[in-house]
Amino acid sequence: MAAGRIDAALLTGYKTQTGQTLGSLSTERPLLLVFLRHFGCTFCREVVAELSEMRKEIEAKGTQMGFVHLSTEEKARKFFEPYGLADLPRIADEEGRLYQAFGLIRANWRQYLNYESILRMLIAWLEGHWVGLPAGDVQRMPGVLLIVSGEIRKAYRHKLVSDRPDYLQLATVS
Repeated sequence: MAAGRIDAALLTGYKTQTGQTLGSLSTERPLLLVFLRHFGCTFCREVVAELSEMRKEIEAKGTQMGFVHLSTEEKARKFFEPYGLADLPRIADEEGRLYQAFGLIRANWRQYLNYESILRMLIAWLEGHWVGLPAGDVQRMPGVLLIVSGEIRKAYRHKLVSDRPDYLQLATVS
């Protein structure tokens, strides 16, 4: 799904840990929706740490952050707490249906076993973002959407698991 209106079933069919729908979240204010791989992923740990540091800047733009993950809510709460993001909306999508609906495919081996990703992984490890136990579909690709009132305004779908999008630019409604 490229930019444009999101199907009503997707907007009402998925709820956060507090019961809000994707549609109600995106109507409140712009929603930067971050789709993570699995909680043991080095790059997911890195991005959550990065977004934790950027949170005030993103929220100052009038944009809220939310996450979609491939695990249970209990594991998600434990994952996000150390980063100070446990209060943000998150949607558990253990089957990966929401990922699929938004065009976040399953990776082939070249998307994670490549020179760039291996080098980036080593750098992330040096920064303290270690790999953990997989929790979810380890082949599912991540992505980021800016959703405003049920409409995708911007989208970033990773080509490699190690891609680093410009979150501040994505969070800016233009």
